[in-house]
Amino acid sequence: MANPVDNGVETNRKRFTLEALAEALVLDPRMSGKALSHLFGLTESWISIVRNSDAFRVILERRKGELVDPTLIATLDDRYRAMAARSVEVLFEKLSAPVSTISDDLALRAATLGATMFKAAAPQPAAPPESSIDKLADRLVALQQGFRNTTLQQTVTIEATPP
Repeated sequence: MANPVDNGVETNRKRFTLEALAEALVLDPRMSGKALSHLFGLTESWISIVRNSDAFRVILERRKGELVDPTLIATLDDRYRAMAARSVEVLFEKLSAPVSTISDDLALRAATLGATMFKAAAPQPAAPPESSIDKLADRLVALQQGFRNTTLQQTVTIEATPP
């Protein structure tokens, strides 16, 4: 099968694979479709279709993931946690001052933050259990609906005599 842009002239084109395309974009994320088409000797529209395919996106994300240092991510996470913990300590220190020195704005913001955190940490209340009377009522309704479309096959007459 011939290249879509093959004009018979040999150039320094790279062999096209999804991995090679991902590598080219990792090295230069701003590389245009035109530059990629020249690099691989394919049409811009074909490169565009491949770049937007799910298969290529998976390979590109995997390649980007290889470049990001997991210790850097962990370090940032640890730093943000430490920053949040220190902020809470500072807030407690400021709130332990005499009430007359605490600004209204600080008090309201601390109350809002506390309420938000409490709301997020509070367990969701469980649905109330269904009572046995409700279950019995449902069973009786189902039983009644089951008998509505039936007819009695045999009539029984009972004679009662007074004792």
